[in-house]
Amino acid sequence: MAGLWIFPGSFDPATRGHEDLIRRAAALCDHLVVAVLINPDKKGFLPLKKRLELLERICADIDNASVESYNGLLADYVRIKQADAVVRGVRSAAEMETELPWAAFNRVLYPAFEAVYLPARPELRDVSSSMVRQLAAFGGDIAPFVPECNVELIKNYLTHRV
Repeated sequence: MAGLWIFPGSFDPATRGHEDLIRRAAALCDHLVVAVLINPDKKGFLPLKKRLELLERICADIDNASVESYNGLLADYVRIKQADAVVRGVRSAAEMETELPWAAFNRVLYPAFEAVYLPARPELRDVSSSMVRQLAAFGGDIAPFVPECNVELIKNYLTHRV
């Protein structure tokens, strides 16, 4: 399968696991859109503009990847973009159990909806944005968990935000 794929998420912040999935997915499709979906139920740790900036830095050397944001249903975004697939990373069997109903839900909303699941690499499986947020909030070293190109940007943001 080639074509246009979408990798949706909140990326708050993007982790080394996200970076790995972006690179792997981009290698499997013609074009990958990394889409920051806005969840009205979540107050972001990082503002949308900062998350987009961090993702653009990750994608800077990936010729067939771009970064966008979308406020609405994933199924609608997939329809608008005429995407061939949505790529999702899974870290565990429990996470897969959560992903399957979402794919079915989106397929009801948009019958052409297709999902591709990539397993997380074992060494990145336990890294999550929520863990990075908590570590950062307490002043811990986030360098092992976020892409190297973003460590200083995140630290500077946390130091200077009001």
